[in-house]
Amino acid sequence: MDEYSNHLKRQGFELIGDIGSGLSGKTKKAKQGSLERFVAVKFFDSVFNQHNSELKKKFKREAFILAEAQHPAIPYVITHGEVKCGEDSVPYIVMEYIDGTNLEEYIQKHGVIEQRQVITIATQILDALSLVHSKGIIHRDIKPSNIMLSSAGHAYLIDFSIGFAPSGNPNFTRATRTGDHLGSVEYISPEQNIDMKNVDCRTDIYSLGLTLCKLLTGEPTLKALDKPELSIPHALRNLINKASEYDAENRYQNVGDILRELKSLSGAGHFAINTPSKALCSNLKCPDASWSPNGYYKGANFIENSIDIHCTSCGEKLTYQCACGYPIAETRFCGGCGAELFRVPECDSCGSYLKKQDIGKDISSGCSKCLSKKQVQPPVWGQPQQISKDVDFDDDIPF
Repeated sequence: MDEYSNHLKRQGFELIGDIGSGLSGKTKKAKQGSLERFVAVKFFDSVFNQHNSELKKKFKREAFILAEAQHPAIPYVITHGEVKCGEDSVPYIVMEYIDGTNLEEYIQKHGVIEQRQVITIATQILDALSLVHSKGIIHRDIKPSNIMLSSAGHAYLIDFSIGFAPSGNPNFTRATRTGDHLGSVEYISPEQNIDMKNVDCRTDIYSLGLTLCKLLTGEPTLKALDKPELSIPHALRNLINKASEYDAENRYQNVGDILRELKSLSGAGHFAINTPSKALCSNLKCPDASWSPNGYYKGANFIENSIDIHCTSCGEKLTYQCACGYPIAETRFCGGCGAELFRVPECDSCGSYLKKQDIGKDISSGCSKCLSKKQVQPPVWGQPQQISKDVDFDDDIPF
């Protein structure tokens, strides 16, 4: 490792620690002193594959592929080179550092991902693939562990080490022989499983479809989309099923088609994309709900221009549209179908709105307002009425 540190220091990078490891070898975090920023350094030093000449060719090609495919959802390459280690040399690539986690690890830690966030991730990765495919580059290894989610919620497509670009560029030689079987068995397309060499953009579409399935259900199997408890919209299920058709001719033929349908369905209200819009928190105890001056719940918390999944005040899951697909407005009832979007609980005894202390409790004998009224002494003829100092009535609350 001293050779790594000494070599990278001469190039202006100070190695800090490990990020992870994969098929090719280790990835380390480093600091580029000249620009005061963190970078990632990927080494081809796997003890199992460091002498595999074919994989070594693929690793070296990745730097050229990344340089060709510059996109906000693809880590940019800074430089590349080789470290002399005795008689051997270890190739490395210096690239953008992403402060986040890959989606495989994210699911293991947090469980399945909320539908709106999956759609946002899909949109970003599809947009990246649109550029990648326009360059003639095929990724060939799309899966949750090859998608990073930054701490800011932005998705990145990583690891082009087994990708190829049959564009005539000598740096993009395929380094793949007929009969090679690279890629992850759970996500690899049927045609790629037969022949890695002769595939097109539809193999990436297949893998992305099963990746979205994994993010939504926890399983990379299409049947999992039909679980009733997940409530995955019919339109979204159809989109993923078509993307992952066994026969490539029955899939979307390019990422532009699937991206247009994704945006079309979003525009029709079937599900939302990460566009700032009005959201509803229906938690009856949300601190930012509509409360009267004396603490009675009067209505839900509406949030303008939100892109959050959960309410930042109470943590409750936010709603962006009615079940009918109509967008949320600042009203109790849906403007599309008339359904009640949130309820305002009232006391069965006196009809008053409720205070937070009464919400969710047994108030069969009356709410706190009912009990307050009982503290008032019956009026005596000719004497002023005496009201307890602890009783506060709220004129804007109905009895």
